[in-house]
Order: sequence, then C-alpha cells, then structure tokens
Amino acid sequence: MSFDGIVLRAVTMELATKLSGARIDKIYQPAKQQIILTLRQKEASYKLLLSSLAQEARVHLVSQTTPNPPQPPVFCMVLRKHLEGGRILSFTQQNLDRVLEINCEVLDELGEKAQRKIIIEIMGKHSNILLLNPQQNKIIDALRRVPASISRYRQVLPGLSYHYPPPQDKIIPWETEQKIFYERLLELPLNTNLSKALLKVSEGMSPQSIKELIFRTGLNSQLTLEYCGEYELRLLWQELCRLGAQLQAGSFTPEVIVEDDLPLAFSAIALTSFSPAMRHHFPGMNETLDFYYLHKNKALSLQQKKGELTSIVKKEIQRCEKKAGLQQETIQEAKNAEQYRLWGELLTANLHCLTQGKEAQVSNYYDPTGEIEIIPLKQHLSVGENAQRYFAYYQKCKNATVKAQKQLLETKKELGYLDSLANSIDNVTTLTETAEIREEIQQAGYLKETTKAKAQKKNKTHQPSLPAKIIIDSWVIYYGKNNRQNDLLTMKTAKAEDLWFHTKDIPGSHVLIKNPDNKVIPPEITEKAAMLAAYHSQARHSTNVPVDYTKRQNVWKPQGAKPGFVLYTHQHTLYVTPVPLAYPD
Repeated sequence: MSFDGIVLRAVTMELATKLSGARIDKIYQPAKQQIILTLRQKEASYKLLLSSLAQEARVHLVSQTTPNPPQPPVFCMVLRKHLEGGRILSFTQQNLDRVLEINCEVLDELGEKAQRKIIIEIMGKHSNILLLNPQQNKIIDALRRVPASISRYRQVLPGLSYHYPPPQDKIIPWETEQKIFYERLLELPLNTNLSKALLKVSEGMSPQSIKELIFRTGLNSQLTLEYCGEYELRLLWQELCRLGAQLQAGSFTPEVIVEDDLPLAFSAIALTSFSPAMRHHFPGMNETLDFYYLHKNKALSLQQKKGELTSIVKKEIQRCEKKAGLQQETIQEAKNAEQYRLWGELLTANLHCLTQGKEAQVSNYYDPTGEIEIIPLKQHLSVGENAQRYFAYYQKCKNATVKAQKQLLETKKELGYLDSLANSIDNVTTLTETAEIREEIQQAGYLKETTKAKAQKKNKTHQPSLPAKIIIDSWVIYYGKNNRQNDLLTMKTAKAEDLWFHTKDIPGSHVLIKNPDNKVIPPEITEKAAMLAAYHSQARHSTNVPVDYTKRQNVWKPQGAKPGFVLYTHQHTLYVTPVPLAYPD
C-alpha cells in the first residue's frame, strides 16, 4: 500500500473532470492533520479529504467523515476566511510528483476576484497542506509550519515565498529515452537488486508499483544489476514504456487487495501479482481509496477494541488462575493436617513420660510395627501445650480446607465465565458487538463503568444486538456471538420445541434450530447446527468436538447466574469437526 505518484495522477485526473468549477461550500478540520472541503457541483455535494497524516497522507473524495471539534483550529479558520464561497478552477500535478495543486478563484477583502492555491504535499512524515497567494507566491499559512530550526533548506511560514520540495532527478516513464534508462540503471552499484534500482531511478513509483512492473516482465525482483544483460534491461524498458503510455493516456484500473475481509493494498494499476480472488475492482480511484481506508480503519478499530477487551479478560483469567492455585495449595496442605492431629494425640498419650525440649520421640501406636515418631517441640512450651498447638494447627487447616474448597468452586465458575467472555471476543465481527461485550465486562465489575454506561444502565435503553442467522434448506438457525446474545436467543427467542445446541463443557455460542411446527429435523441439519456450535466455541481449531443438543424446554437459567450460563437435561451428544458455515439469509 502506498499513495504514490501514479495514484495521485489518477485522483487528480478524476477530480479535474468531476470538480472543476465546483463551489467551496464549507471547510472543516475533524482531526489535527485532516481537512474536509465540502464542494457543490451541479446540484451534487462532495466531500474532499486532504490528509497530511504521516502513514495515511492522501487526497480523495470520501463518503463518510468523523465528527468535527466544537472549536475549529486556527488553520481551519484561515482556510474558511480565504476560500469559503470561492470556486475551484483546476487540479494540477507536475508529472508524477506527489504534490497536488488546487487552484481557486475567490473574492478578497475588497470584494474583488483573487487567486488562491491549496497545495498538498504527500511526503510521508514531511507531508503538509499549505494555502498560497499564487500572484505573490507567498505562503498565507500551513497546517505544519517549518521554521529554520527544523529545516535550513526550506522554511514553511506565513509571509515567506513558497519553494517546491527539492527535485529528485528521476526518470519519467513516458519521457525518458531507452539509452538514458540504461545509463541511469548502470550508474548504480552492480550489487543493487532490480527493485531498489528501479525505485531509485523512477519518479512517482512506490515499491508496490515497482514489484508489479517487475512481475509483469517475469524477472526476479531480487536479481542484481551485475546479472542483467541486454535482454533483461530491454524487458524492463518495454514494460516501463507500456506503463508510461497507460499513465499518460489516463487509463487506470483501480484495485483493492482484500484478504480475510481485510484490505491489504490499493493501486491505480492492475496488481496481477496477486490472485484474482483477492483483487477487487472499482470504477474510479476515489471510490477505491474511500473503500480501502473506510474498511481498513474499521478493521483496525475493531482489532484495537478486541485487543483491549482481550487484555482485560486475560488479566482477570491470570488473576483467577493464580487464586485457584493458592486455593489448591491450601487444600493440599489439609493432607498434612492429619500429621498434626497424630502428633497431638501421641503427645497427649505420653504426657507422663515426656519432658520439655527440642523434640519428643514416641512410639506410634497406630502403626503395627510401633515406628518411632520424632515430633518437633517448642522449647518454651510444655508438652501438653505443644500437643494443644498441634491440635489447633489441625483444626485451622481443616477449617481452611472447607473454605478453600468452596472458594475454589467459585473460582472455577468465574474462570468458566471469563473463558466464555474470551470466546465472545473471538467471535466479534462488528464494533457494536465489542461495545456489548465491554458493557458486560463493566457490569461484571472487571472494568470501571463510564458515565455514559451508567446512564444507559439507568435508562435501560440499550438492547443487545440480535443473534446471527443463517438458512439451510429452509431451516432457520440462530447463533449468539456473545453472552448477552446467547441469553436473548435462549431465554427470549427460543420456543419449547426448538432444538438447542452447545459444546459440551466448552465455552461457546448457543445455537438454535427454529422448529415452530414441531417437525422432524433432518440429521444433516442437526449436524450442520452442531458444526456451527463447535466453530463458534473455544474448540474451533480442534477435531471431534462434543456438542450437546436438546429441546429448548429442557434448558433453564439458574437464579443469579452469569450472562450466558444455563443448565440443561435430556441431551444427546454429537462429535463434529468445526467448519465455518456461510449461507445467505
């Protein structure tokens, strides 16, 4: 993924066709390094994003925007003062430079027509957005001001003359002669591979574009220049010429590479190095970029929120596991308590023949051989007091064991609940579902409730999202993706004759086959539902997973039980291998 000069050329040509003459209606700055221009053109409204974010510097039309701050930043106010109400004259790009110029016509303070220019420099961490007075070539203001202390070569400050970024002296695909192309490549060290060599000499091309160009030639991108002869260089030159002619004519084939529903890359040219199944085509470059960043940001936001929830649940699981370990140690120590009782009895039985000291040696009358027991004593205590001390130890351990066993049972229940939360997080596919799980975690006391969460809880207006649904041969199958959906599905949606599924002794989703007419459910449908339950459980990557199923009338929720926890009877068990199912609703 890279917003290179080729992508910018495609965007520039589209914007020039669609928005030349458009009126600048509103200007917003929703984020520190993002500007939104709301443009009107022939009864239609467009939102043009200008971004100078280091990793996401770009320009394109967007369909959705983030909320604006209550107070506009200074640069936004400067843009509003000089540009609102004006019209866009043209969009220009010099060759394949990653610098876009938006030329505007506005009315100045005296009400006379004047020229203004927006310049977007897309240069990684040095990206910037500037407003110029082109007639004087003066900078009115910039989103990122650059004083002399940061750059001696090029200052970006209000009132200074504007200087273009330093030229890179690279070849332009549709202008350079074959001889010059050969010379520029062979001027590089001969141990330079083709990818780096083309990147150093070609203007406006990202590593991704270079990789695609080399792939089309059939050469190895790691091939070094010392092993390139006339044949290899000619292949590169011919492919570069084809690409140059395509770019000069404005013939683009915008694509987004998608894998597992996650956008990986975008391009203005066809990425034939990827499999056809991963390549998604779009009618224009603006639609391509809008799709890519919209879905990428959603996916990243989802991953981030899932990561936060996973971290919380994992921390609580570790706490419970540590607590369970201590409780098991306490229970284990109870086995040693019998030794304390024995020593107390032996000391009591031999009080008449023992004296104070470091230890007592007495015969164990419980042992058939009469083995001698060596019992440690506290020297400052009498033999009788030592005996009472051991009886007290015994009773203390016994009481602690009973308490620890009860606590261990509660800890195991809590671990089971936390495992169900972890499984719910794994099943999350939308931001709404992450919000539901976060709310459940807050209500369980593992996370402090926010003011908003408290208000929702007080008003009781927030309802869980509906369980997911698939249809197989007219049979409707529901499954919950989190504990709240599981409760809604089992305790509200399900009827007595519906068939209910859950993995045996494994945290997972509740699955339900709707059966309103009490028909005989085909075995293959039952098996598919069991596979669905196994796939949405912690045993997703296992084989021969046991799945219990029973009628809904045999399922109940104990009073005060955690979300998603139920008990059931009269179940049957199927052993299935989890497989993801995807059928249209």
